[in-house]
Amino acid sequence: MPFNSLWRLMIGVSVAILGSIIFPSISSAELQIDEVLSKLDAHYYYPQENGLIRISARVEWEQRDMSSSNETYLKNPGFRFNGEFKRGLSNKGFEIDEGTVILSDDEKIQYLRILNNYVDAFLPKTLHETLSNYSGKIISAEKRKILLQFESSDPLEAVKGYGLTVDPDNWRLHGIQVRQEGEPQKVEGKFKYTRKGGKWAIVETMSNFTVGGHKYSEKTEFMYKKFISFWLVHKVKQTVKQEDKLILSYRFRLVDYIINSGN
Repeated sequence: MPFNSLWRLMIGVSVAILGSIIFPSISSAELQIDEVLSKLDAHYYYPQENGLIRISARVEWEQRDMSSSNETYLKNPGFRFNGEFKRGLSNKGFEIDEGTVILSDDEKIQYLRILNNYVDAFLPKTLHETLSNYSGKIISAEKRKILLQFESSDPLEAVKGYGLTVDPDNWRLHGIQVRQEGEPQKVEGKFKYTRKGGKWAIVETMSNFTVGGHKYSEKTEFMYKKFISFWLVHKVKQTVKQEDKLILSYRFRLVDYIINSGN
């Protein structure tokens, strides 16, 4: 998937601006980078910040058959999504639902390689956790827009930097740009929101990027369901286009939630 590194950030972060544009820096006495992230996190809805400690759910997912002229989706093997949260850090992943299908080791690896790109789609990290390995600074701060820049010092990190555009009126991210050595390049994204539990939750991400000189666009839509006292991602639909041609589409559904078991 050419948009993997973008996807992993998009769910946990939001919009940004990087690059060669130079903005006048503001005094750290006026506004601290950690203060901005804390305010953003306080305005986003995170189940793990509302008492969720452990979660397990069965993932039903389908991939559109691009060889068919109709909107036909092919069912993929069932997996379980598991997550655990301790002291502000998350541990999330997938395992095969052994009761539904038998797969070879190679097949498991191939399916997990795809699913691992969506681990943050079903339960996003906080911004503090997402950006914990990056050093950040405020590039400019205006009444209606704050620009942040984050850089990695790890030479092995695929994503070298992020730029974020913050909407301080609503304390949510408005845009993002991603800088990395490999493809995709010219990665930019935007988001749409809803309110869950009195806070912001993403209902749609839209991104554009280039691979091999070709332009791509991606849209991911989210539907939520209240389970016990938590608003959880219930359905995800993603489509990717090259120019105006649809080349990929996935649909995910999470069912059979198990919450905070084994405490």
